[in-house]
Amino acid sequence: MTTTEVHYRTVLSQHEEKILLFLRAFEALQEKIHFAKVTQHKQELFDQVGDLFPPLNAQLDDLTPPPGLEKFHQQWREVVEHLDDAYTSFLTGSEGNFLVAYFQSRRAFSLGKYALYNLRAQLPTLQKYWVLPDMESRLAELETPVAGSQAQTGVMHRPATEVHGEYSLYVPENYDPSRQWPLIIALHGGHGRGDDYLLTWIRSAKSKGYIVLSPKSLADTWSLQQPGVDIRSILTMLEELMDEYTIDTGRLFVTGLSDGGTFSFALGLSCPKLFAGIAPIAAAGSFLALLDLQASKTLPIYMVHGALDFIFPVAMARAAHDLLKQNNFTDLTYTELPDWGHAYTYSINDTLVLPWFESQSSRRST
Repeated sequence: MTTTEVHYRTVLSQHEEKILLFLRAFEALQEKIHFAKVTQHKQELFDQVGDLFPPLNAQLDDLTPPPGLEKFHQQWREVVEHLDDAYTSFLTGSEGNFLVAYFQSRRAFSLGKYALYNLRAQLPTLQKYWVLPDMESRLAELETPVAGSQAQTGVMHRPATEVHGEYSLYVPENYDPSRQWPLIIALHGGHGRGDDYLLTWIRSAKSKGYIVLSPKSLADTWSLQQPGVDIRSILTMLEELMDEYTIDTGRLFVTGLSDGGTFSFALGLSCPKLFAGIAPIAAAGSFLALLDLQASKTLPIYMVHGALDFIFPVAMARAAHDLLKQNNFTDLTYTELPDWGHAYTYSINDTLVLPWFESQSSRRST
């Protein structure tokens, strides 16, 4: 390498370490966010990350990319710009109307992470962010396409049609059409987005070989008053993917957060023979009273709820669990997290929900 390229790579490696620190700190914050504690959260984040982006941007202004890396350099600058926007929006958002700033911050964070994902092959330090720790040694294998396969892999965002809403999709890069792949339907929370919630699942899916379908609700949130509206949309998406990919129909799973967790109940209990298990997280358990529970008693269910939930109080989840037990559901698990409230689910997906999915038998063998 030339002296210019050695210098460029050295500076880039330093930037990677700083961005990795930011990603992990910001992700951890998303998992514990409480809107009554915004001032505290802002200080905690700044204490971890500091005044990261101004000096980073100043270095990039002065850094000349070597020949052949001009396009990469511009793309890297766009990553840093999005993440800077996410950080700034969060730190400077008015506490009187913080929800607006929070959604702006989340959107910028998502855009930055997707731009970063596209550059991962050129960022060795950051590449490990996208897999579980025990899979870092297998990164090359996970990134290697199968010879001769024409299937589209990686992250995709597909528009709405006349028969279904828009959706985001992750297909592992080492997808092999000669074997069957399990699929997770991941449902966002109220006023959320499928492309945003998909990001909470890429690490697990990439590491363990799952396709993830993350739909967008047809309205601002899921059609809980008329479940069939969004159920038809989701099932149409699923049929479309079954025509395109080799999917293990015995290992279809549903999970979701908040309103998405509630709609996991609606989707799973409406189609109990279709799914190998459902995992509602921070769901409004009172919704179960509106559903027919008689035809779905063998459907495996894993409920996760925070004892500190400030949207759907934990008493609601306990009552839902009791209702399912009273109705003789035969495969029911409930985990109550003593220090969790109502927030994003990165580590919950990685350490609780994914292992539970992995432990479930194929629906075809039951």
